[in-house]
Amino acid sequence: MKRTLINIIKILLFAVGFVCAVWVFMPWREAGKFAMSVAHSQLQSRGMRVGYSDVSGENDGFTVHNLTLSGMANISFSSVTLRPRILASILGLAPVCDISFRGGSVQIGQVMSIGDGGVLVTVNRNEAMLEQLHTNGDFSLNGYMTIDMGTRKIGRADARLDVPEQFAANMGMMRNFLPLVQEGGRWYLRRK
Repeated sequence: MKRTLINIIKILLFAVGFVCAVWVFMPWREAGKFAMSVAHSQLQSRGMRVGYSDVSGENDGFTVHNLTLSGMANISFSSVTLRPRILASILGLAPVCDISFRGGSVQIGQVMSIGDGGVLVTVNRNEAMLEQLHTNGDFSLNGYMTIDMGTRKIGRADARLDVPEQFAANMGMMRNFLPLVQEGGRWYLRRK
């Protein structure tokens, strides 16, 4: 019994050491280009277009420059940085990634600034959890939400949504598509 426990500990230490070594010596630029290639084909099959100018490697992730997503809305960012969290992924048995972005804007009829911000994403079989979601532009979102992986719709959500005055009149129409609630002149994405 003691010998079996020692062997299991050795295997675990070897696995953790191997993963850490791969992490330290990961060619992040190439990993980012591969990820963008996969994202491009996946989103294209769903009717969306993805464009970007370049991918650069970071110490613990990669940055995509001049990223654009086109579909029902046009979204663009001057840069998006993805930093996978290996320890949290191993402990939670699900991929966890910290995403930060700069210079974001969305066009739904008119162009609105999203600004800079970020989100912590955890993906499992049933849902994607977007925690610590924050933006600082004219069109801003602060809170959390989940996306059901089967239906691709918002599951649970509790986030404050600030929109420019010229877009506020459209929020009533957006209730047809999103779980929006208005309280005291502010809009919230809420679903329990």
